[in-house]
Amino acid sequence: MTLQIRYGILRASPSGRLAPMPGCGEIRIVGTPRLFVVPQQNGFQLPQDPQDDQAEDSQSPARDHADGFLAGIFHEKRRERATDGEKEAGESDSAARSAADPLILSRQEHQISRKDIDRDALKALYRLIDHGHVTYLVGGAVRDLMLSREPKDFDIVTDATPRKVKRLFRNCRIIGRRFRLAHLHYAEGKIIEVATFRSSGGADEVVREGELIRRDNVYGTPDEDAHRRDLTINGLFYDVSNFTVIDYVGGVSDLRSSVIRMIGDPHYSFKEDPIRMLRAIRHSVRIGFTFDQETRIAMEQSREEILKANPARLLEELYKDLCSGHAKNFFDVLYQQGFLHLLMPALFEVLNQQETKNDWIECLDRLDEQISAGHRVHQALGIAALVSPMLISRFRKLEATPQRDIRTISKIFREDLSEVLRQLKVYRRDEERLWAALGGLCAVADAVQRRKWSSKLKVQPWLCDSMEVLYVLLGPGDGRQEMLSEARKLPVQNSPEISTRRRRPRRRAAGNAGKQGVGGLSETRAEHNGVSEQAPSSRKRRRRRRKPTDTHKEKGPRRS
Repeated sequence: MTLQIRYGILRASPSGRLAPMPGCGEIRIVGTPRLFVVPQQNGFQLPQDPQDDQAEDSQSPARDHADGFLAGIFHEKRRERATDGEKEAGESDSAARSAADPLILSRQEHQISRKDIDRDALKALYRLIDHGHVTYLVGGAVRDLMLSREPKDFDIVTDATPRKVKRLFRNCRIIGRRFRLAHLHYAEGKIIEVATFRSSGGADEVVREGELIRRDNVYGTPDEDAHRRDLTINGLFYDVSNFTVIDYVGGVSDLRSSVIRMIGDPHYSFKEDPIRMLRAIRHSVRIGFTFDQETRIAMEQSREEILKANPARLLEELYKDLCSGHAKNFFDVLYQQGFLHLLMPALFEVLNQQETKNDWIECLDRLDEQISAGHRVHQALGIAALVSPMLISRFRKLEATPQRDIRTISKIFREDLSEVLRQLKVYRRDEERLWAALGGLCAVADAVQRRKWSSKLKVQPWLCDSMEVLYVLLGPGDGRQEMLSEARKLPVQNSPEISTRRRRPRRRAAGNAGKQGVGGLSETRAEHNGVSEQAPSSRKRRRRRRKPTDTHKEKGPRRS
């Protein structure tokens, strides 16, 4: 192996002897040699720190950083690990993660066509390729195109770091803390995600806490990136430059067999990221695939690992499924597999009765119907469908009472749902929107009975939300379908979760407010507020309103 040290004054020749760099004098080694480690870049490996991208624009080979080199020289290994380190160094050379031979499908062997790919995604792919970067379409888009389904979104993976992507696209925003991603923003809220190939090497072990990944901002090769993904059917790449599908993980075979299989050991994969269990269930429900035996057994044994997942990520995953159009099947599987008991024990206790469970399934089914019909339902209203068994009984009792005060009704529902929403860690803004919609349920139900919206209700910002919740809870009968259609046609008012604050009126300097100080303020106020908060006097405001060409009126006093 030839090791070249660019920031030092030595280099190792092929014969193994130390040779001086040009312009250096004689080299002498004084003292006892010590074992040291020098960070290297091997083959396709990219710089590990995104801040190091500043030096990547030149056409010269990737360079090691001086700081890392100097730190490596003085990094002494323990004496008892010297022989093991030499052995590991030889093994890492012989097994230097050469990319395994992937399965490559030519254009005649698959049915993916460029006309089915989003136009903006195609432009982004070609721009990255034209600038010399290895770039693929990846993930669910390739899976859906292979199954002749319309992809929901298009993700791109490349060897360009996020900072390089940002230099190529003006509409790029870099996000993420655990792993840096580049988001390309387009019109109508469309976002194309561009990720850098991730590594699955030893760097993960350094930053791993227990079994959960806390940070994995380590770049790698296409082979490593494919093995870092969750499911085999999501590990496929599509190369738009030669119209081929690249498979490192056996995803093509599983697509043809309609099987959901985890990449690698499913037990370790679920411990590494428990959210993968929910994703596996999601794909099984959406495309109708079945789990392979190893994945199914690992999911049953690792079920309680879901409690270790990040609450914010867990809530986002549940939001995705509530608004996916497949909420009924997804949450039914969560109930059967025991995940609902772990995530929402308060709701699980209510569903013990079969009649209550049937009503719950019907509410989720009505939610799916609205989403499948093209209606946008806010995620907070999806929560109402999820906890519908706890809402229906309370609503029936309130409907029989003369109580119609919105704040009082909202407070009652808040007390009933506080425990389950605390278990879900629902965002406060979503809670506020849900409370507003639930507070107007009785008023909306009275209007449905009259088959008419009053002028007072039409200007309420929670009207449409309350009507949608009422429809999900009770169904389309008794004129609720027609009233919901009318409510959606009404002008959109201010969002209920956003509180409109009245602007504070400008304070004028009163003539009898005491002795006037600097700027028209009383001396006490001027001393308290300071000069920076001085308000202009009324005389100065009148002077500004005067037209400069008007010479008939008496001029005001001159300013000193």
